[in-house]
Amino acid sequence: MEFLTAKQYLRKHCSSQRIKTDIGPLDKFLRGGIRTGKVYEIVGKPGTGGTQLCMKLCLNVQILKDARGLAGKALYLDTRMAFNPDALRNLAEDLAKSLDRRWQMESTPSASDLLRNVHYLECRNAAQLVAGILNCHKYLEDDPNIKLIVVDSISFAIRMLDNVFERTELLMELHDYMRNLQTNHDVAFVLTNDLGYRRHRRRFRLDAVLGQKHAHFIHKRIWFTETECFVGKTQKAKRLICKLSE
Repeated sequence: MEFLTAKQYLRKHCSSQRIKTDIGPLDKFLRGGIRTGKVYEIVGKPGTGGTQLCMKLCLNVQILKDARGLAGKALYLDTRMAFNPDALRNLAEDLAKSLDRRWQMESTPSASDLLRNVHYLECRNAAQLVAGILNCHKYLEDDPNIKLIVVDSISFAIRMLDNVFERTELLMELHDYMRNLQTNHDVAFVLTNDLGYRRHRRRFRLDAVLGQKHAHFIHKRIWFTETECFVGKTQKAKRLICKLSE
């Protein structure tokens, strides 16, 4: 281990690669998009666009460097079988057309190329999710172009465990594995999380599940409703970024 000067750390911070979300105000707030080397979390009720954004990020990470992208690849770990290959194909076709129109480069990836660079894995329980995260190291060693790992959803698998202490222990192990991958391979993690009611001062309020320990490991938490996008660690502290219906 070596200390970095503040100047060295700032240079490292500024040189981090970013994956655009294609939500203009959100990308502006995130200073360019999802940064590699960090963990982001998407929170929202079913049908508010979390999985859709995850699939879009898996495609946007592949935008060529000449077109201000990363020219990367993505791993997608699916715990609740919400992944829709038809929707991904439609998004890939739209992106391929958009890139071809804007940049008009011979090397612009086709929709087929974009789909080929998204690697999918079903994780039907917590044990399979742990195995999937552990196996990511092998994929990253073999292919350093992988720059994004999506877990959709981390809470669905963890909450299958009945014992709260086992949940917490497993969650901390997963964060340890993810932190090692972030540090060694400069990869971005995007997790999805669910909403649940928590007791607070004799009242119940809707908030992200998995608790405060988990929240400490998240760089940015993005909240979606049917019409709005927020950023913030808690329901109370989140701030409005944009109206999605406009």
